[in-house]
Parts: sequence; structure tokens; C-alpha cells
Amino acid sequence: MFGERVTKENAARFMISRVVALIAITAIAAAFAQGTNAAGEIHDAQRLMVAQKYSQARAKVTAVLQTDPGNIDAIFTLATIEQTRILDYESYTIDGRRFLAFADSLLKILEARQPYLTGADSVRCMFYRANILGGIGVVRAKRGSWIDGARIALSAQNLYRQIKRIDPDHLGADLGLGVFDYYLGTSLQRIPFVSGASAERGLQAIERSLNAPFPFNVAAKSSYSWILMDRQQFRRADSLAVSAQRYAPGSTIFLRIRAHAALWGGDYDNAIVFAERLAAASRSRTPVNWSDLMASHYIIASSHDKTGRRNEAHAAAIKALELPIPDAHRNIPHVRDHIRNLTGIRNRNRPR
Repeated sequence: MFGERVTKENAARFMISRVVALIAITAIAAAFAQGTNAAGEIHDAQRLMVAQKYSQARAKVTAVLQTDPGNIDAIFTLATIEQTRILDYESYTIDGRRFLAFADSLLKILEARQPYLTGADSVRCMFYRANILGGIGVVRAKRGSWIDGARIALSAQNLYRQIKRIDPDHLGADLGLGVFDYYLGTSLQRIPFVSGASAERGLQAIERSLNAPFPFNVAAKSSYSWILMDRQQFRRADSLAVSAQRYAPGSTIFLRIRAHAALWGGDYDNAIVFAERLAAASRSRTPVNWSDLMASHYIIASSHDKTGRRNEAHAAAIKALELPIPDAHRNIPHVRDHIRNLTGIRNRNRPR
């Protein structure tokens, strides 16, 4: 995906997966922004999730559920932590089936509750449903069911539109609408039943949410950075990532953006610097993030390759290909793509 065979459609699909992980976070923020009685523990879990400390975040929410098993905010937060982790690790083939079953059961709970809620509670429930649908759509698409995934995304869009009719200033709905509007209006236009989507309208919606409070701003800036790269505006994407890093200092969210922006923008020396940092961060995580780790090694090898540093490119590719990748992670599509591209770099840079 990140090598010579990368296409605009495949790059967009990669960007969608990264973006939706952050959109899900905004659903939790809505509980606080709209005056619900969600516990402080859930807010702490939200911050831990942004920092990619999923086990600690899960423990916080579990503690809430032990005393209040019917807390919908806590139940949804637990699902969002799992969705974010899967999207972060790109582990659709490993964890996707289990997530889909859990998300579907949660969606049924919210659908059953919806008719009995009014005012802000009703809007929050609708927003949760839209986010869960969006996550289900992306995971289904990443598991190969792109048509099914697009249909579900359209259902999420309809819910976001209902929210905007009720609350025109709802920044979370702006972000959700904007992301799906942009990608459904560009790379996924060829799907027969997709119509009326507008990339420019999507951009405007995302731009409206850039200055929102934490964590809306993290999601919006991540989303917008990937879209800027999709539009070949790599320096702007990097600048936005730099400005946003302070909101997630212990996270790889914006480091991976900077590494890809540098590679795709031809700034190969900086690409190597950022990729080395990403590799170190990926190795230190428990478990190791093999998708990010192999991406970082590909960025390093590709940067050497594109600048004619044959020996360095060959050595970097060999180093990556010798890593002890677990079989389950070796089958992750992005990891397979990196292995294929690294093999190509190794072969064409063999010592003469």
C-alpha cells in the first residue's frame, strides 16, 4: 500500500481507518459537552484512550460498570476503546469478528433505548448510534465487505444529518458527516448507491470542528491531516500534526502522520527521522504495533531507495524482513503490503 503500487483509492482506505478511530473518541466527549452525568472515571478513560493506553482505559470503565452496570456512557466507552485499539493496530483480521458482534449488540441496546429518551439524552444516544455504525462500516470494509461497509456508512450519515437538524452547532456530527462525505464523494464514488456526497462540503464540515474542545480537536486535526495528504498538501498536513501533538504527547497518532507526510512529500531525510521515532514507539508498546513498526521500516528503506542510497536501502529492508512477526500479524493486509514492498526494495538494491 505504501510502495510503488499505492493508489489513491488504497491510500484513502488507509486514511479512513485512521480517521474513524479518532471520530469514535468524540462520541464520548459528547456526553460531557452536553451536560450528562457521566462519571469522571469515563473522562479519565477517554484521555488514556487518546494516549493509546487501552488496558488502563478499559480498567477505568470497568470500575464504573461494576457500580453502575446500566451506564450507557460507560458501555459505549468500552466499545470505543476496543474499536480504537483495532483501528490503531489494523487488527481487523484478528479482532474484527469479535468487535462486530459486540458492537452490534451495543447498537441494539441503544436502539431500544432511543424512543424513551428526550432532549440532550436523545441526541447523545443518536450520536452514539451513528459512531457505532461508522465503526461497524469501517471494520466490515476492512474485512473485505466494501459494499456492505459503504451502506452502513450511509446509515451513519443519515443519523448525523438528523442530529444537525436538531442541533446545528453539533461539532461531533460535523466531523462525522465531513469525513464520510469527503471519502464517499471522492475515492468511493464508484459504488452504485453512493450519490450526493461532496468532497468540498465534507472539508467545510471538518474545518468547522478544528477548533473544538478536546478531544474533538484531536479527531478533527487527525482527520484533516490525512485528507490534506490525500490532496497532496503534505506540508500543511505536517504543520497541523505538529500543532496537535501537544494534545496527545504520548501517542503515535501524529507521529505516524508526520512520517507519511514526509515520505509522500519527498522529504526523505525527515521521513527517516520520524520513522525511526515511530519504530521505537511501536516496539515499546504492549503488544507491539506490527502495522506501525513495519510501516516505519518501509518508510526508512523507501527513503534510502528513492535517494539512491542502495546499501542503506538494502540493509534497512533486510533488517525489517528479518523481524520475528507473529503469524497472525503477518496476515494483516498492511503488514503483507509492507513485506512485499520491502522485498522489492531488497531485491533491486542487492550489492552489485
